[in-house]
Amino acid sequence: MKEERIVVTINANGTMTAKTTGIKGERCIEELEALLSELAELDEIQHTREYKEKDAPVKNASQQRQRLGGGNQ
Repeated sequence: MKEERIVVTINANGTMTAKTTGIKGERCIEELEALLSELAELDEIQHTREYKEKDAPVKNASQQRQRLGGGNQ
């Protein structure tokens, strides 16, 4: 599974910036809003090239499951 990351930086003057990696399209805005909803409002949004890309469709639902240790799999 591809890594998804949100990096939030709070500057000395109190302003906050956030950047997503591996999260594409409107989902990145949704994830940021969910993470920061209690802390801040999204004022200015600058879309990256990745925002305009689409996630690749998953070919098999089993590819989305994480395997946990223990037992026979």
